[in-house]
Amino acid sequence: MTELELKNKILEIFNSERKNPSADFNESHFMDFLTYPAHPKNTIKNSFKGVRKYYRFMDKLELEFGICFSLQDLDKYYSVDQLCKKVLDRIKKGKGNNMILKRRLEEKEKYYLEIVLILIIAGVYYWQGINWISILLTIGFGIVIYWILSSKLYSKRHDKKLADRILDKK
Repeated sequence: MTELELKNKILEIFNSERKNPSADFNESHFMDFLTYPAHPKNTIKNSFKGVRKYYRFMDKLELEFGICFSLQDLDKYYSVDQLCKKVLDRIKKGKGNNMILKRRLEEKEKYYLEIVLILIIAGVYYWQGINWISILLTIGFGIVIYWILSSKLYSKRHDKKLADRILDKK
């Protein structure tokens, strides 16, 4: 795959993930344009929506090209050209992709925070009974627990799809 084809494919995926695909964007910090309105330069990870959009975009790139980004790769902000070079580099590093994927699959999920939140809710109901504070806490903690668990489940599903994709490539 040539660098131009790769760039076009990345921009196609980028436009499919964007909130407003028809809006103009700056290639030097194009990831900030995943949301609408666009974030200032290199600040997409400063909001929950921005973080979600950023990582979903990177996940789609991983699935499309059968690569794995390291944690250091995911922490950087890329221009279109820098990202093309990084994807080409990751495509060439088959063993590195396998090592990263193996590490991700072996990682055990920990549910300490969710358990603590449920224990707090149970304690509030035990000491306070049913009142408006306990109901509001239950709704708030329920949203937080749902958000955390859905993110963990999405990550596990993504890693399994990526493992299938990379193993089929061999």
